[in-house]
Amino acid sequence: MFKEFDMNIIWAIIFIAGGFYLRFQINKRQFNRRNMAGVEEFKSYGSAYTTQIIEKVGRYVGFFLIIIGIFLAISFFFRGSSGVHNTSNKVEQHR
Repeated sequence: MFKEFDMNIIWAIIFIAGGFYLRFQINKRQFNRRNMAGVEEFKSYGSAYTTQIIEKVGRYVGFFLIIIGIFLAISFFFRGSSGVHNTSNKVEQHR
């Protein structure tokens, strides 16, 4: 149904959407932890430390997903013919 080059753009959309969704969810969790004064509240120092490390790693993963998706999209748009169609019009001479 889909050709090989069509899958590149589909993966690009999936990676970009996944990266933005991951970054959105991390920012949403961070926003929901804030109190009326705008300060993040944690139950303990350990939970604050681990949550911040996990969120930092998640942000980097989201960033790299977006970058990979952009590179896949660029490779889709700038790729030439993949050799599927033979456009040479050679005529063989038979004797």
